Amino acid sequence: MLYYTDRDALDRPNLTDEQRLGLFGKQIKIVPKIYVDGSVLAYVIISFDNFTPSSSPQFRDNIITFDIICHFDQWHLKDFQLRPYRIAAEIDSMFNEQHLTGIGELHFLGASQIILNDEFAGLTLMYEAIHGGEDKKSTPNPDDEEQFIADFNELYNQSYRKP
Repeated sequence: MLYYTDRDALDRPNLTDEQRLGLFGKQIKIVPKIYVDGSVLAYVIISFDNFTPSSSPQFRDNIITFDIICHFDQWHLKDFQLRPYRIAAEIDSMFNEQHLTGIGELHFLGASQIILNDEFAGLTLMYEAIHGGEDKKSTPNPDDEEQFIADFNELYNQSYRKP
């Protein structure tokens, strides 16, 4: 729904790994700046805020927000579905009540509508990230840790390879 801008975005082919990676930095961002370049795009901006002490002195609890921003021309999908709400449902299914290593347990706090201007609006999803001591423990199987590091390095190299 970020890549395809048509009303039938849900009926389009699945993205390739290269297409998915291309979304990072352009439409999935951790820097809260949108470049309007003439393309009508949908964006997800991820922010970490409101850090507070946690039960683990190595980590801080915080609020993670997902700002889903869509041009009004792209809000409508088929079957009376609205793009920002469908994107929000996908994000919620991936992150709510999940444990992310180094981030913590995520718990849905709420959502609210955001209107940026007369062309862009969307939703903000908020999750509480609660840290615990489990992130200090190594993975149970050393082979899993080695594979995780290899996968991460490969993904990182593909994402930041200079042309």
